[in-house]
Amino acid sequence: MKKKLRLYCGVLALVLVAAIVCDLVHVSYSSSTDKEREELYFGEEPEEFSTTEEIEGGVRRKSKPTMFIDVNVQARHYPKDYALLSEVDGQVCRVDMKQVQLVIPADRVTQSKPFIITYCSAIPNVLLLGWLVIIVFQVLRSVARREVFVARIAKKLELAGILLVAFWVWEYVRSYVVTQVIAQYVNMAYYDIKWFTPNFICLITGLALMIVSQIILMGKELQEEQELTI
Repeated sequence: MKKKLRLYCGVLALVLVAAIVCDLVHVSYSSSTDKEREELYFGEEPEEFSTTEEIEGGVRRKSKPTMFIDVNVQARHYPKDYALLSEVDGQVCRVDMKQVQLVIPADRVTQSKPFIITYCSAIPNVLLLGWLVIIVFQVLRSVARREVFVARIAKKLELAGILLVAFWVWEYVRSYVVTQVIAQYVNMAYYDIKWFTPNFICLITGLALMIVSQIILMGKELQEEQELTI
């Protein structure tokens, strides 16, 4: 138990340092540096995204089913002396986009590699979260029934921590792979695709639960030794 506790504490210290470093370092992937023409503009929505039908007194536009993925972006450059601006009642501000939604018609999802990889790679996350929910439910049920066995609860906490760590590790790998794929298939005028490391809160919480579980087990062991001594 002491070896596990030292190991978990050491890993947590490394993770805290890594979280600070990763907050300062980001990776961008240029998506259209060799394009002759780039333009951001407002245009009429293509027919593949919506249909029109005649109704009494006019025409009604009806949206078709769509699917989307969130894409992190970073401004690369604008034409000289230009910027993306917003103006309301004479008040002007510059718009810096950090994240956009890439939307395509639902019937094109099976033909789009970024969407296939994004949704399929999320399946392990769903399974891990489902397993975590089951563990939390088991712990709460034991507490409600006053079946509080210290060793069993500690083991459940450790397993919950391991699942959170596994969730973060998979999300790290998944986000990197998805970003690479999106950078190959998506071109955005004036913007680069950007990769961010997943939030470290999940990883830190998982390691904290693992440390707490070992502290509980050590406390139980010391208590048993004292009872035997008496």
